[in-house]
Amino acid sequence: MCPLGALSQWAGKFGFKRAIPKWMKWNGWLIIMFIIVTILGQTLDVRDDPAGLAKLFLYIFALAIIIGFIYGKNKSRPWCRYFCPIGKILGVVSRLGMLDFRANKAIPKLPKDKSYYVEGRLCPTDYNLRYKTDTSNCISCGQCAYGKEKAGLGLYKRKAGTEVNNILNSQPNWSEIVFILFSPGLAAGGFLWLILNQYEQYRQMIGTWFINHNSFWIFNPAVSWLGSQTWNQHFSWLDVSFVTVYMLAYSLIIGLASILIISLATWVIQPHHSQREIYTFKNTFIALVYQNIPTATLSIVIGLCGKFFEVMHHDFGMSLDIAMWIKLLMLLASMLWTLQLTWQTVRRVNKNTLKRTISMGIVLINIGMMLYLWWPAILGHAPMSEVEQIRQHIITPG
Repeated sequence: MCPLGALSQWAGKFGFKRAIPKWMKWNGWLIIMFIIVTILGQTLDVRDDPAGLAKLFLYIFALAIIIGFIYGKNKSRPWCRYFCPIGKILGVVSRLGMLDFRANKAIPKLPKDKSYYVEGRLCPTDYNLRYKTDTSNCISCGQCAYGKEKAGLGLYKRKAGTEVNNILNSQPNWSEIVFILFSPGLAAGGFLWLILNQYEQYRQMIGTWFINHNSFWIFNPAVSWLGSQTWNQHFSWLDVSFVTVYMLAYSLIIGLASILIISLATWVIQPHHSQREIYTFKNTFIALVYQNIPTATLSIVIGLCGKFFEVMHHDFGMSLDIAMWIKLLMLLASMLWTLQLTWQTVRRVNKNTLKRTISMGIVLINIGMMLYLWWPAILGHAPMSEVEQIRQHIITPG
């Protein structure tokens, strides 16, 4: 059971029980929350600063309780549905899952006068359960199938990746597309700034520019609620701002590159005009993007488990080579799964063998870019920057 969702739901018992405002239903909040939490995780140094980790959890828990207190009602979980950054990751991954809560009978087509999400009903994340066709916002609480009040749903097993392969019939949305395309670069940027000398060189260049213009405020310590202030990580405003820019730049560059590559693959695989009723350019692009979920989410997982491998090495004697191979095999497995899912989509879109082959070759370029992106972080084949040496207590700042 997620403590965030449980606390938010509990706070709703005593709160205002207000209706969810229109601005809050915007899908983009999940993306913004993911970006904020990911960047704060770096500037607060949650890997090595327990106080920074505590602060980040405090921010998230406080926001979850506030959202639940104001908008929670009838056991609903507005925090999980609209703001939880972890929920965004799990929601995307759940589309690959083998379990699905769905209607026991055939799912009817959603009438034009009805909404796919309805506030205040049985489902805590506001599904209009009779018409539920996806798992992206399902928290698998089982309330719709096994609670005192039932909605005619049951838990069914399905082949892994089924929903992703049929994404055009499973409520695709733009926020998930943005997440799949741009999150790998953001996650990688959060580790490459520690490993690559590139970050230190750009930081030095920017710092020199401020010095030459007699502007020294940027070297002052950042406020403690934004940047870590431990003995080995005194984050200045320069550090906080440049880490943010560096991570966002990686996200933007990798995301835009993926858009161009997948767009080219989409253009190549487009069927004949007479067969484009379903697989328009837009629909084919959406379908191909969703097949990259394994690679995109595994990038985040590798980032999250970085500290785990450090602990296993220092405290339990795990070889760094073993940790390297585990991370590499995880990433390669996710890439192979992405290729398999993509091939299944490509086969449906176009029957031409040559176009299929060219399109898959283009997709391989995108996969290769992801491997190259994570190569330094996984294999450690990059020179260790002074920043990382300080973080690992190899040298002392002086």
